[in-house]
Amino acid sequence: MIDLWESLFRTASALAIVLVLIGIVTVVFRRIMGNRWGAVGGRPLVQVLATGYVAPRKAVSLVAVAGEYLIVGTTATDLVPLGRLNDSTQVTELLAHSSETSSTQSSSIPDSVISSWLRRRDLVAAHGEKDVHGP
Repeated sequence: MIDLWESLFRTASALAIVLVLIGIVTVVFRRIMGNRWGAVGGRPLVQVLATGYVAPRKAVSLVAVAGEYLIVGTTATDLVPLGRLNDSTQVTELLAHSSETSSTQSSSIPDSVISSWLRRRDLVAAHGEKDVHGP
């Protein structure tokens, strides 16, 4: 007759071997592929550079995607494209201004920056030039 303790020991040791093998494969995979799959050249493909909260669960965010800078409105269920910034020096200036005033707010876009951007956007639309929204 099969001994219960011997069967239990075999099952537990087989489980331990499988778990150790899974751990080894995971460590090797992370070293080869990196910790983030979406990272290209060590940098993530999508980065949220700054966020300003407008209301509970509603925010305006500056997002870098594949070298383009997008301004996106976020709610609990939607992402709304608000515009695009093409000038990287302008983005750097916005982020520098944001980091100076972020002692009270963590990485948020100042209201003056948003209002000046909206004023410029309204002027562009009023002059009949190409709208800043994407397709």
